[in-house]
Amino acid sequence: MRPFDIARLLRETSLQHIEYHATLESTSTLAADLLEPLLQCAPSLVLTAEQTAGRGRKGNSWWSAAGALAFTLVLRGEELPLPASRRPLLSICAGLAVRNALAAFAATAPLSIKWPNDVLSESRKICGILVEQQGTAARSGVLIGIGINVNNSTADAPPEIAARAVSLRDLCGEAADLTEVLVRVLQQLDTAVAELSRRPAGLLAEVNRHSLLNGRHVTIRSGDTDVSGLCHGIDEDGCLVLQHERGIARCSTGVVQGW
Repeated sequence: MRPFDIARLLRETSLQHIEYHATLESTSTLAADLLEPLLQCAPSLVLTAEQTAGRGRKGNSWWSAAGALAFTLVLRGEELPLPASRRPLLSICAGLAVRNALAAFAATAPLSIKWPNDVLSESRKICGILVEQQGTAARSGVLIGIGINVNNSTADAPPEIAARAVSLRDLCGEAADLTEVLVRVLQQLDTAVAELSRRPAGLLAEVNRHSLLNGRHVTIRSGDTDVSGLCHGIDEDGCLVLQHERGIARCSTGVVQGW
């Protein structure tokens, strides 16, 4: 039996097609392989009940187990209500959407966004996001891959992951309906993308209210370069703003090394 109500997902979201598989290595990999047919009926979703080789940023892997939520949303780039220059902000939009959706299930748990694309409860990761652009300039696809620890207990994770991860079930003490979680995430994502087009300053203000790094001394590694400073938030271009002894640094990409 499928753990998802496919009819409800199509009825209550903007999705036009769902590519469902009981098991997949990576939803983002399959989305890239099937890009052209998925674009023809976008917004499309590649969805699985079990992902065995999920991908994260910078070539990292994403641990997943039964009960986790793993999917990739496929959008037509030319139909997004924002210019290509603002598409890097989609990762931050997705983080806010997931954070707000999960808050409906774990109202008392602290849920934060860690630039550029993670959702955490305190210092433990509950969601990872990978945004990729595929195709040509004339017909581009935007792939938003999201992995959320929902009903998979991190007690079953490898020790190095269990120490820094958490699931919705861990926070709430009970299982959540995967379809309900996915519906809320997709609805919140539609709202966030629309807000990015209509009211970007308001959206970024909300992101900064939930930013884990604001006011902390952090180190960002980009390539072979480390930048350290006091975090002053995320600016209108999605850059992390750090103040250090030589002035202000704006980090458009990189990995948070210390915070």
